[in-house]
Amino acid sequence: MKQLLSIKIVALIICLFSVSKATGQMLDDVRINEIQVINKDGFKDNFGQALSWIELFNTGYGQVNIGGAILKVNGKEYRIPRTKEMVIPTRGYVIFFASGQTDKGAYYTNFTLENTDFIELYSPDDLNTPIDRLTFNPAEMKEDVTYGWFKDESGVEKVMNLPVITPGATNNTLETVHRSELFRQADPSGGVLTITAVVVVGLNLFLLYIIFAYIGKMNMKIARRKEEKALKAIAEATNTKVVAGKEDVLTNEELAAIAIALFKYSEDLHDIEDTVLTINRAAKAYSPWSSKIYGLRQSLIKR
Repeated sequence: MKQLLSIKIVALIICLFSVSKATGQMLDDVRINEIQVINKDGFKDNFGQALSWIELFNTGYGQVNIGGAILKVNGKEYRIPRTKEMVIPTRGYVIFFASGQTDKGAYYTNFTLENTDFIELYSPDDLNTPIDRLTFNPAEMKEDVTYGWFKDESGVEKVMNLPVITPGATNNTLETVHRSELFRQADPSGGVLTITAVVVVGLNLFLLYIIFAYIGKMNMKIARRKEEKALKAIAEATNTKVVAGKEDVLTNEELAAIAIALFKYSEDLHDIEDTVLTINRAAKAYSPWSSKIYGLRQSLIKR
């Protein structure tokens, strides 16, 4: 009993350790995506206050529970509560207000973004190496302008002052036009698309015709070679001259007779084996139905 209890305890510890390691690995997908240091008339909280805020972004394709993770600035840290609200969905966002007061809820940190030039995010399993670190120059922080990751027209991501405030949304606000839309704009009537489709289909059909024609010719050549080979074998077997395509030399009936004769000849080449017939006597048990004493051989008339 004690041994079974010890095994259960060890298994529970292993499971907890595995869950902790998996959570730590999933936290690696979270990054500090956008911040606003000076907020005068920008994004406001549920109380209508314009506060400094920090946005975390889940770059992965699975839910991440950030409960227990730590946000750090100069000399201060805020441990994110372990609640169900702290689960960031796939490619989702969460915002923390750097108010310096935590009496308004779990989304309010105990520090502000004043007198600091960096923000760090730590996993509860490793307090020495940050998961992510966002540095900035306080002198470059402008009023009602956010700072974070942005992908330029060449596709390169870098941290910079963002052109648009995007709390809870992607920072890449550059309008992208799909290729289909560009093609529609270039060919509004659809004439080019129709001609292109007809040409493509026509070329494919022509290519298929060439392929099948070539295959047909090859099959005809192979069949002709087989026919010539068969006629040559018949000619050698019958000492006659057989020409392919000329029925006046040998008729179909003659060819059939020759084929049957060759078949019979090939069968006669086999050795005749002796057939041994073995008869085993089958012993049967006694049955009263076949007994003579029950036969109707005696006369039923008394003498």
